[in-house]
Amino acid sequence: MRNKECNRKNYFKSKKLAPANYLIVCEGKQTEPNYFEGLKKKINEKYSNKVDIIKPEINIKGTGRNTMDLVNYTEKFINHANKKYGEVWVVFDKDDYSDNQFDEAIKKCDHNVAWSNPNFELWLLSHLKPVTNYISKGSIIKELNKEFQKNGLGEYKKNDKNIFEKITNGDKLSNAIDNCKSMEKINENANSSQRNPMTQVYKIIEGLKEYL
Repeated sequence: MRNKECNRKNYFKSKKLAPANYLIVCEGKQTEPNYFEGLKKKINEKYSNKVDIIKPEINIKGTGRNTMDLVNYTEKFINHANKKYGEVWVVFDKDDYSDNQFDEAIKKCDHNVAWSNPNFELWLLSHLKPVTNYISKGSIIKELNKEFQKNGLGEYKKNDKNIFEKITNGDKLSNAIDNCKSMEKINENANSSQRNPMTQVYKIIEGLKEYL
């Protein structure tokens, strides 16, 4: 009886509690959902047969909506969802939206916002190199193609379903987080619309990195 009790205590000591369910709502319908689906897949593959680890459940919604619509959509989705979400992240870009539209969408959102300026591809590029100066959307794509070639990843494609797997091998995920933390120091007191380059996507990954 005593052995059973000891085993039970040891089981619960070794049990790794996962964060609450995650909901990630994306502005885009390809690049962002593909990346986060890859993240979800890797977590599921790693822990699928480990009964002593409770893995987070992550729902990804790619909406194809603009920033303010996305914020409103997220609220409606949560209100009608059949489960509770402890972590809700809304992912959108500065892109061509006005400074006011972008800043207002961030202020209006009642949940975590993983915004990027100028776009989500900056987060992808951060896996491969640091970015410390203003960068346009076109320059990001050029740099991604250059870095993809340099790392033997072929050509960068926006609809690549294996994008997460391709750019997170080795220490690249940790490098991306470190690069983004360095970016935080650039224009840190300015409005989000003025902070180019910057992406807050790394904050989602930090919360889930221990499960990868």
